[in-house]
Amino acid sequence: MSQKLVVQNGEIALPKEVIGRYRLDDDTPVKIIETRNGILLIPLTDDPMSESLRAEIEAWQALGIESLGCFLTMNDPRIAILNSAV
Repeated sequence: MSQKLVVQNGEIALPKEVIGRYRLDDDTPVKIIETRNGILLIPLTDDPMSESLRAEIEAWQALGIESLGCFLTMNDPRIAILNSAV
């Protein structure tokens, strides 16, 4: 998915399709995770997880813990956990 984001005054405007898909509003808290390859935005809501999101998470989990290291930055404290697990 390649879509243009608008950044203005330190705020990011997400495309309407993304806002709708994740049922975001102005008050939705978001966890920001920096990775080696980009930024992950994770909405923190009380909404039940959709089946498609559940399937996507299961696919990521099936890759195993070793694969997670490809996405974390070197200063992420989880790197030490990964290094001790492999």
